[in-house]
Amino acid sequence: MKKSVLFTVVIGSYICIAATPTITGVTAQQRYPWNGKVDISYTVTGDIAAEAKQVGGFAWLKVSAVDLDANETYVATQQFGDAALAAGRHTIVWDMEAEGLAFKSTNVVFKVAGETAKYCVVDLSSGANAMSYPVTYMAEPPSGGFNVNEYKTTKLVLTYIKAGTFKMQGSTNVTLTKPFFCGLFEVTQKQYSLVMGATPSNFSGDTLPVEMVSYNTIRGSSNGAKWPSSSAVDASSFMGKLRARTGLDFDLPTEAQWEYACRAGTTTTYYWGNSINGNYAWYADNSSSKTHPVGSKTANTWGLYDMSGNVCEWCLDWYGSSLLYGTDPKGPSSGTARLRRGGSWNLDSSYCVSSSRANYDPSIVRNFVGFRVVWTLAN
Repeated sequence: MKKSVLFTVVIGSYICIAATPTITGVTAQQRYPWNGKVDISYTVTGDIAAEAKQVGGFAWLKVSAVDLDANETYVATQQFGDAALAAGRHTIVWDMEAEGLAFKSTNVVFKVAGETAKYCVVDLSSGANAMSYPVTYMAEPPSGGFNVNEYKTTKLVLTYIKAGTFKMQGSTNVTLTKPFFCGLFEVTQKQYSLVMGATPSNFSGDTLPVEMVSYNTIRGSSNGAKWPSSSAVDASSFMGKLRARTGLDFDLPTEAQWEYACRAGTTTTYYWGNSINGNYAWYADNSSSKTHPVGSKTANTWGLYDMSGNVCEWCLDWYGSSLLYGTDPKGPSSGTARLRRGGSWNLDSSYCVSSSRANYDPSIVRNFVGFRVVWTLAN
């Protein structure tokens, strides 16, 4: 029999994200008889989602509680978003029992606040036979940072990249109107095997970048071959499985997105300066003829690792001898080869420059070509 627990709810008004949007009029009521659920009502004033985009992410509602007598804090693992952030009066249900939470006293303070997502984390630990992968969002890195094995093996982490304008190939302006999340690391062998069931790589190591993967394996050779006329992917492909298990439209980056993320606001030859620097990239002169664990070199200013070395990376677009500039370019409408960008363990330092570009037939596999994942958001 479940124990009936009564507690005192003391809730204030909490400013959400920026000065204008606010959450006010918060009340909470436990279910009776107590079944572990709490009904929480509140009023949103202002457009939280729009404000979140201006400060570098999108938003969700964070619910927490403090047991004052026991001096313990409980934070909801469920992240309330979308409708819960719209202007107006709302009621949400926090199922505390489902999250294994139980108060030790009746002196409890509940809090409701808005948070801005800077990171998207996909939990792949349930493996290739999973029906779904949990997706969570974080406003800040964890206490130990992301450059640890957990986020290179069982979890896939992406960081928010604002929309903006930059000089592609260092000469012509390109404008990206849609923000996107971009993988901090190249997809590793362990992450790939958790999605697909095995790794095809030549080198062996859980935190090494996956290689020997073709464009067709990543997106599919049927629907996945139709970019840019369609963004669909084959269900059996890596992106097809990842999409089905998360409900999110993950994909390869366009060539413009890749270079924008690589440069990270810089205009120099490399994203760290105008001279090669082995502290930032693995290439032929310092790699000992092999790949290395992702994140072993210094990240660019947006926190992205290995953009210029370790393995080259597939991009969405068909290869064209001349670049297509302008707004949200998608590359040529057709072609015979798909783009790859960045340097690699077996290539000389000239391939590490931010403007380096090359191509391969989409069915080709090589032990120096891998990929990273992006998720493009609506405006």
